[in-house]
Amino acid sequence: MHLSKFTILLLFMNVFDISFIAAQSKDTIYWNANQKLKWADFKGRPDKTTNLLAMTQAGIGYTVACHGGILDLKIFCYFNVNQSWTKEKTDAEELLRHEQLHFDITELFTRKLRKRISELIDPCGKNIKELDKIYGSNFKEYSIMQDSYDRECEHSLNDVQQKLWEEKVFGELKELEIFASKNY
Repeated sequence: MHLSKFTILLLFMNVFDISFIAAQSKDTIYWNANQKLKWADFKGRPDKTTNLLAMTQAGIGYTVACHGGILDLKIFCYFNVNQSWTKEKTDAEELLRHEQLHFDITELFTRKLRKRISELIDPCGKNIKELDKIYGSNFKEYSIMQDSYDRECEHSLNDVQQKLWEEKVFGELKELEIFASKNY
């Protein structure tokens, strides 16, 4: 019996943190279509060395275990309350919409990861090693999309691009709805 259990938490800025899934806490918000971020969720200490007004720390985590050839896989999308921040306690709706879409993009790539892994034949056998490759490839695409989003929307300043990105991401989320995150 092959047994592997680990979690890789993806954070923006290509920072990796490897740990086991922690119990749900006040520090973590799991993606939910019916729950949008609020400024009160951004409790981290602002980075005063950057011109950014806010930062969303969101990521994709997973655990995988194989028991008797049966895959036990959990993939989740989360928002880290204590590492997400805003410089100004503000009601800037445009900026909050921008930060929410970062979280939504993270959910999109959570769904893409679930889809890719679901297509594996015998994931507990010879394909178990493919999980890391799929995860790495997914992360690379995720990072590129997050960077493109910030660049094209000018970190929320370009409202036309922001609306185009929202339409694109919401469309892709709908296409992959079968792979949506559940409440954890």
